[in-house]
Amino acid sequence: MTPNALNRRSMLTGGTLISLGTLLTACAPHDNTTTPAGGAATASGAATTNSSSSTGNSAGSGYRKADERGPAQNVPKPNAPENGYRAKTPDGIRKTMDAWNQWINYGIQTGDYSKAREFLSSTNDGELKIYREIEALYRRGGWVIDGIQYFKPAGEPWTEDDQTYRLKTRHEWDKETDVEPDGRQETWSSDKEEEIYIFALEHRDGRWQILYSQIDV
Repeated sequence: MTPNALNRRSMLTGGTLISLGTLLTACAPHDNTTTPAGGAATASGAATTNSSSSTGNSAGSGYRKADERGPAQNVPKPNAPENGYRAKTPDGIRKTMDAWNQWINYGIQTGDYSKAREFLSSTNDGELKIYREIEALYRRGGWVIDGIQYFKPAGEPWTEDDQTYRLKTRHEWDKETDVEPDGRQETWSSDKEEEIYIFALEHRDGRWQILYSQIDV
């Protein structure tokens, strides 16, 4: 990867919007560093992070963050989504996004994205590719250090056709270090303290489904 490459989410989710003909483009630079076994991964960029929460909830008894020694331990599962998250209302969109956000943070720490997938449309290729990559890393004995993300609504959802709704969010995230079983590390980090994403959602089968996302530039 080159210094001008995109961070993983920008790179993998950006293609979805492009294939749909959107004019939005992903162009957030990042620093990506690979280190050999025993080395220390470094990243020149720094992202805003919230260290008080791991999955959207307070970490339970016995929880241990991932580090160079191994993956996170005893990661608490998020609570059930708030009542009304399925409602076809702006509040339903916000509650759906909050529940999904908690489950992706659970997935990054455990390699289990089964619940996070439930909030996605089957056509959300970019997001699903991220999940497959992380799941494959855990299956082969690796893990992820950091990588916690927060998508905070920035304004009200809107729609132009009463079918596809959009929500602008402020994206805050930790740098992410992928650790291979042999100790090799690859770190992804943004040089921006905050990124703005636009999510597109549709209300299908009695619930909200996330169609795609894209950095707003």
